[in-house]
Amino acid sequence: MSTEKNIFIPRSIAADNVDAFVKTGSAEIELRNGDIVSVGEKINGVYKLTVPTDDTKKFGIVYNSDAPIVNGHRVGNDPRDIVFPANKTVNFFIPKVGDEVAVTVVAGTEKSATHLNPTASDTVLTYATSQAPSGLSLEITGTSFVSVGSERIKTIEAVVVAE
Repeated sequence: MSTEKNIFIPRSIAADNVDAFVKTGSAEIELRNGDIVSVGEKINGVYKLTVPTDDTKKFGIVYNSDAPIVNGHRVGNDPRDIVFPANKTVNFFIPKVGDEVAVTVVAGTEKSATHLNPTASDTVLTYATSQAPSGLSLEITGTSFVSVGSERIKTIEAVVVAE
């Protein structure tokens, strides 16, 4: 599992308009927004989420807009600090072709990359020079920036081209 502090931004996703694409899950590992997970069986209304493997057929992307609230106040202003403990129920969505997202953490080498693909044994996307042969794949559409306080952080903009 990646421990890097990612900012995940769902620019335009089908799950915003189709509640059926938003699911509830739980993992035996710590999760962060934007983590790529393998979606397993549903038990008592909650899907089992695991780190993707080479055999993953159904992917999800963790996205809880909820920030921790203590005594009625949001804890922290940096979305990179939101961590969901192991075995905590989280929201995730099923990515659909055409979904537009932005991320700040990608594994691998950016040079010559055209796609972002899941990595077996990790929850972070990886730079790739081609679309994944099967399963989830995102095509890089450009870069931009997001501001957190006075810090400007580079984002990698991408669109889902395969589920």
